[in-house]
Amino acid sequence: MIGEKYTFSTLSNYRGFMATIVPTPSGTYKALVRMKGWPTTSKNFRLKRDAVDWARRTEDEMVRGVYISRSGSERMTAQEALKRYLTEVTPTKKPTTQRSENVTAGHLGAFLGKYSMAALSSELVASYRDHRLALGKSNNTVRIELAMLSNLFTVAI
Repeated sequence: MIGEKYTFSTLSNYRGFMATIVPTPSGTYKALVRMKGWPTTSKNFRLKRDAVDWARRTEDEMVRGVYISRSGSERMTAQEALKRYLTEVTPTKKPTTQRSENVTAGHLGAFLGKYSMAALSSELVASYRDHRLALGKSNNTVRIELAMLSNLFTVAI
């Protein structure tokens, strides 16, 4: 039912916390989590159950002090991050490094570009490494490519 709100807190003894699930006109559910000292966080879900689970996990992380907003990394693909890296970080390096990073970004983007930054896992990076080694690239070449990926994550944070 549109307009009907579901407000709850799994931590009923904790003051200054509130989670709200609101049905949207498109038939999805929007989960809003508010807690004093933290930014208001929201996310849309197809199922109410998923919205409630996410709200509970988020409130638990906030209470424990380990909450990290992942919305930016969920929206940005690795390809977009590589483009931004090439325009903002690479120009500060030596010309020879700039040329090699442009080539490396092409290889990384071709394999990992369609994934969101939040979806890049160690298994995915390991499969990239194995793929490049199977193509006959040297260990050092792959190491340099992975170092660029590591630096991408370092500067993205």
